[in-house]
Amino acid sequence: MGSLRWRRLLKNILLATVLAIALIANPATSSPQHHPQALRVQLRWLPQAQFAGFYVAQDHELFQNKGLDVTLEPGGPAVNGLQRLLDGEVDVAVAWSSDALDLRRQGGDVVNIAQLLQRPGTMLVCNADSGVTRAEDLAGKRVGTWKIGDQFDVGYWLRRHGLDLQAIELIQQRPAAQDLLSGNVDCATAMSYNEFQTILKAGKLKTDLFSVRFAQEDSGFLEDGLYVRAEDLNDARKRDQLVTLLQCLADGWRYAARHRVEAVAITERYMDGSDTEHQQAMLNEILRLMDLDQGFGLLDPRAFARSAEIVGEGSGEPTAINRAAKGAWNLGIWRASELGGPQRGPLGPAGRQTFATLVASPWFYGLDLIGTTAFALSGFIRALQRRYDMWGCFILTLLPAVGGGTLRDLLIGGMRSPPFIFKDNSYLLVVAVVVSAGSILASLLSAGAADSKGFNQVLGLCDSVGLATFTIIGAQVALEADLNWWWMAICAALTCAGGGMLLDVVTGREPRTFQGEPYEEIAVLGALVLSLGLWIADRFETLQWPVLAAMVLSWGTVFTCRQLVVRHNLRSWRPGL
Repeated sequence: MGSLRWRRLLKNILLATVLAIALIANPATSSPQHHPQALRVQLRWLPQAQFAGFYVAQDHELFQNKGLDVTLEPGGPAVNGLQRLLDGEVDVAVAWSSDALDLRRQGGDVVNIAQLLQRPGTMLVCNADSGVTRAEDLAGKRVGTWKIGDQFDVGYWLRRHGLDLQAIELIQQRPAAQDLLSGNVDCATAMSYNEFQTILKAGKLKTDLFSVRFAQEDSGFLEDGLYVRAEDLNDARKRDQLVTLLQCLADGWRYAARHRVEAVAITERYMDGSDTEHQQAMLNEILRLMDLDQGFGLLDPRAFARSAEIVGEGSGEPTAINRAAKGAWNLGIWRASELGGPQRGPLGPAGRQTFATLVASPWFYGLDLIGTTAFALSGFIRALQRRYDMWGCFILTLLPAVGGGTLRDLLIGGMRSPPFIFKDNSYLLVVAVVVSAGSILASLLSAGAADSKGFNQVLGLCDSVGLATFTIIGAQVALEADLNWWWMAICAALTCAGGGMLLDVVTGREPRTFQGEPYEEIAVLGALVLSLGLWIADRFETLQWPVLAAMVLSWGTVFTCRQLVVRHNLRSWRPGL
């Protein structure tokens, strides 16, 4: 009996060993099968080249290779894609901003995560015999729209030219530009990638038509965007799916752009019937409305704000639509997809746009000119002390006023070429005014006026304003140039002190800021405070006030530190002393 038990035990050990070896050799059998994650995408219309990138990604198994099981749901006149999204019948919907804003106004929490068409394709086209050659000629004309939001674009464009929808006879038009081609209306809305191609194919010449591309006149709301339920953005698994979806779509559309004939052929397999020439023209036009190489799918917050303005005015409910626009988009999915490359600096696209807008605002521009004047005065006073002629006074006034910013722009190059001084004549005007006014006052005032306590206090105050303002401008330029965050501090210091160092070099004097007087150090500190503030503000990308708060904190820090240095004669630490 004992030997039998031992034989059975040995047999079991042998079987277990064989099984373990088999599992190690074939690990797929040791874990459950990986099933692709299902994702249902609702397209806005019936299959056509407007969605070629989707079909290419599906046909080339780009979704499947990334672990997604994507179902493309066709749209149509009877399909309300956003409502299907809210009802949970689909996970993603391609929709116009007008529809999304209206649904949000009614309480439907849908959010734009990517903007496929970054320019609207809606047009207004008028027949050659309509007598319309300019906006004012539309008064009293019969104008066809589908009344699906396109009338908002027409009304917004008319108001910008002194008319409104009351000045025209608005007709609900039939599909495929039938009413325009039959002469039933004088003008009609048309999609540049669809109906306009039909009009041209019918023998109408572009030169004979009066046409308006609303995209070119900033009069059209955003069209095809990717929308999801807001609650899904709080689901980590769903967010990963959406990131993967966007990456696959970018690959699909880029392949379609490189292989357009093949992309149309793939699209036609999803269609019941097709005019290949029309589909090819549609694809070509759709690609013009995208930025495939400069941020595919990136939503421009300013364009979305303009969309809200257009829809608000057109619907007669601007307050409700503006309220609905708050929180209506989110760049988190786009940023996670890294379609624009890894983020450099403390701000994403939305925050950078807000930052640039605030720096370009009139009040900040005024601070910039005050600082420029103070820096220019320091150079002019140096020229007076050396009894230079007018040309010498001009050069020494110019160097501290704009020298730092010019050096910065020359080093960065690219988008900063030519330097800012060649793009805005206001700075040269400030220098000229300082030289002219200073020369007159110098001949009228006593010799010691420039050394008086009151004058130096005012000059020091303006210098502090300039230092604080130039710190922010230098940091913003570095951010705009897509440099890493530490370059914000370097560019801030260069912008603030570069001109003064040039002045010292030209006049044969050692830079005073190298001799213990904190100056560049204050600019660096201010830039670091700004970077930290912007990093925090980036968590609230749909809001502007956190960016403004970061700017105010940085500006106040630099201004206060500079005033403390001047008033208390503070000095920085010097090695070996």
